[in-house]
Amino acid sequence: MRRTTVLATAVAIVSLTGLVGCDDDSAPAASATAAATTASASAPASAPASASASAATDASPTASAAATAASTATTAPAAPPAATGAGGVIDPEQALALAGKTPYAATQDFRSEGGPLTAITTARVNLNGPVRSGRLTQTMSAGGEDLLGDGGTGPDVVVTDDGTTYIRSGSSWRTSPLGDRIADYHGYAKALLALGPAARKGMEDCAGTPCFHLAGTVDLEQMRTLEAEQYKILKSKNVTSFRLEQWIDAQGRTVRYDRRTELNGVAMRTHGTFKDFGPVEKVARPA
Repeated sequence: MRRTTVLATAVAIVSLTGLVGCDDDSAPAASATAAATTASASAPASAPASASASAATDASPTASAAATAASTATTAPAAPPAATGAGGVIDPEQALALAGKTPYAATQDFRSEGGPLTAITTARVNLNGPVRSGRLTQTMSAGGEDLLGDGGTGPDVVVTDDGTTYIRSGSSWRTSPLGDRIADYHGYAKALLALGPAARKGMEDCAGTPCFHLAGTVDLEQMRTLEAEQYKILKSKNVTSFRLEQWIDAQGRTVRYDRRTELNGVAMRTHGTFKDFGPVEKVARPA
């Protein structure tokens, strides 16, 4: 496969996970077609979610989060209330209601695959506040070949506390006109809950954390307000629904996420975890 074709496919995969790791923010919708056409020649993959890349002067998202945690202003309590009943069973409605009132920070580890491409995203994000902000780092490969060439050494997407999105371009930063770098995962969980009793799969263990499993097929229109840019891409490709699974803890925070979409016959999957929950952290403009 020619490198130019691989890169076009890469943009589509990343756009479908909420990031764009190239210099042209106008590319996602157009490149999604290239992704579907190219990837259809390969066996559809079935693996995880997304990511962003690095500036040499910036620390990784996880490290920078740790460095700033001590000095950041907090807007969430250290021990938020839990929505558990008899036997420790989580009430998902009560848990989501609690989460909606309690902004928090989390480390996101996602992986996305479709056709020959794999994108991995590591991020430290603030969720459930008036603005979803954070620092995101991405690596991307095709058949083991690194397509970005920087090894994911630092954030290449930064969404600041005022909602401005910055994209790293070489050694400098520029603002991006596109939003939805960080999805509304709380909104997705509510969309699943709204499907009714069949979406409530019950209690499960998530690496030692008791979680409530929600799953179902979600109408694409539900995505309109949760990830508007992805909604536009999928809508233009005649996608009408997607399969979603989500695991929430007793505080209503998303612990695991798994979304599967088919784009022109190509299986696209984004999945991963959230961990290291804590108070909201300040995200300033990159230097």
